[in-house]
Amino acid sequence: MTASTDPTNPDEALAKRLVDSGHLHSQAAIDAFRTTDRHAFLPGVDLASAYKEDAVPIKHDEHGEMISCISAPSIVATQLEQLGAQPGHKVLEAGAATGYNAALIGKIVSPGGQVWTLDVDQDLVAGANKHLAEAGVDNATAVMADGAAGLPEHAPYDRIIFTVGAGDVPVKILDQLAPGGRLVLPMRIRGSISRSFAFERDGDTWKTVSCEMATFIPLRKGVCNDVYTLVPMAGEGNVRLETFSEQDVDRDALRTVLDQQQTKIYTGVKFRQGSPWEWLYLYLTCVLPNGLSRLPGQRPGFIPHFGWGSMAALDAGSLAYLTIREGQDEKGRYWEVGVIGHGEGGGDLAERVVSEIRAWDASGGNNAPEPSFRMATADSRDRLTADDARFVVDKPYSRLVVDWARKG
Repeated sequence: MTASTDPTNPDEALAKRLVDSGHLHSQAAIDAFRTTDRHAFLPGVDLASAYKEDAVPIKHDEHGEMISCISAPSIVATQLEQLGAQPGHKVLEAGAATGYNAALIGKIVSPGGQVWTLDVDQDLVAGANKHLAEAGVDNATAVMADGAAGLPEHAPYDRIIFTVGAGDVPVKILDQLAPGGRLVLPMRIRGSISRSFAFERDGDTWKTVSCEMATFIPLRKGVCNDVYTLVPMAGEGNVRLETFSEQDVDRDALRTVLDQQQTKIYTGVKFRQGSPWEWLYLYLTCVLPNGLSRLPGQRPGFIPHFGWGSMAALDAGSLAYLTIREGQDEKGRYWEVGVIGHGEGGGDLAERVVSEIRAWDASGGNNAPEPSFRMATADSRDRLTADDARFVVDKPYSRLVVDWARKG
């Protein structure tokens, strides 16, 4: 940060916070955050809510579910760093929302660059254009269009970024990327587990130059919709289960599964302060047939591993969710991972999840090198293989391979 920054300015304070947390590091992105009034893109939202580390809803559907938002500041920063846009670049964004992200990118690609940001609702497009004009950003334009179909009339683009989640690679936009270009795409791997990928071409396939844990509101009203079904749990509380089209589950049976007898097993695998969960989630979502699903909410007798809820494995009408118990040993405080199974096959499912968690831990766990990812579409999919077929994730339009490097 420069000596002239004003710590009482909320945008400069936000930029400093993101630098200190490690989410922002390139000077162009830092300067964009410092000089773009996030609050101005959120009319009617109080200052504290606009700048807190959380998504701010801007539109809900008829059921009260959030369908558009301005992402949490750390997520915006992470994706901007993944994008690596440069002055003069042409950038396509899917997910205009308030226009805030397009404004940040517009500043990064100045001088000479241009941003087109797409959304499927006219009210959001109109609002984004209004905010951009009021902010004095003259090189970013919101357009009503399906982000998954792109905007071919202005192609090719040096960078394409999705700020909405996808269940697969929207293949129509790949041809709109310039040679040497980069696609930033938050994509679900299986179940609720998703990551924000930065893909670049690697011959006929694609390599990841960056991959970060992130969850986004899914694409809708277009060619690559990511449809999911929330299953509210019967009984007390507000627990609900996220399910997706690729999961082979009995949603009717799952509604009452938490009222059925439970099987609780602890793994012996210990997490300590600061231990990340993302690699265990990724491993389990690859090796379990239906991946992992978010199970948010609270109810009596529900003992999730986080305050917001838990992650759960699913099998037909059975469910097994993660839990923890605290302990102390010679290394200090720890949280031991456990699994609680419910349903007719809940005991067997819990045992399977426990054995997989132990296998992950035995192969290095959080001390193992981070995995890398490869992706291919169309006829090139057959070129991507892995030693363990469980880490090949096939989708309708793409194949994703997770390469786990074993420690030692």
